[in-house]
Amino acid sequence: MEAKTDAPHTHSVTPANGTDDREARPQYWVAAFVQIRSEKAVGKKLDGLGIENYVPSQWEYHQWSDRKKKVERVVIPMIVFIHTDKATIKRLVTYSFINKVLTYPGQRPPAIIPDEQIESLKFMLKQSDSQIEMHDQVFKTGEMVRIMRGPLKDLEGELCRVQAEKPMVAVQINCLGYACVSIEKSDIKVIARKSEEFPKGAKSTKTQKTSPDKKTKPSASPCTPS
Repeated sequence: MEAKTDAPHTHSVTPANGTDDREARPQYWVAAFVQIRSEKAVGKKLDGLGIENYVPSQWEYHQWSDRKKKVERVVIPMIVFIHTDKATIKRLVTYSFINKVLTYPGQRPPAIIPDEQIESLKFMLKQSDSQIEMHDQVFKTGEMVRIMRGPLKDLEGELCRVQAEKPMVAVQINCLGYACVSIEKSDIKVIARKSEEFPKGAKSTKTQKTSPDKKTKPSASPCTPS
C-alpha cells in the first residue's frame, strides 16, 4: 500500500523550448473528496504544489440578532476540483489531505469533468445574485430555455419549474449533480423542446453557457469515490 505524503512531485523543463513537462501534457478536471470544512485549506496546499484547483464558493450575508456578517459559503462541501495531467491525477490519493477521487461506478479511472461544465459553474457563481444550490437527484424533462436578461444572460439549459413564481436554471457537473439558481420568469425565453432525464426534486433547468453551434451534453452517470 502506498504511503500518503504531502511532498510535491518533481518535474523537469525541456531545454529545447523551456516548456514545463506538466504544461505539455493534456490537463483534465476531476473531483476530489476532502475532509469537511477543509476545502479552502486543501486548495492552498494544492496551490503550494503548483496544482491548479477550484473550490466553488459564494459570498453571502448571515444575519444574527445583533449583527450582520458577510461569509464565504462553499457550494459543494467536501469537494475540490483539480485540473492536472493523468500522472498527477493518479498520484492525488497519495496526498494525506485527499481522501478519494470520484469515479464512475464499476470503473477504476477517475471521472473526467468537461471543461465547459467547470466554466459554466464559475460563470454562474461569479454573476448570480441568488444563492446557488446543488441537487444530486434527477430532474424531469422540460423546455430548453435561454436567460435573456440580468447577470446570467445567455446561459442556456433545460427548464422545470420549482414554484409557480420562479423556475430554476441548473448547470450540470458530472458525478455531482446540478448547480441550481432561481430565475424570474420574465428573464427566460423558451428556445426548444427536449426529451432527456435530469435531476428531480426541485423541478429545475439543466443549463450550460453554450454557443449556438455547440451540442448539449448528455446527462451524467452517477459516480462513486475511487
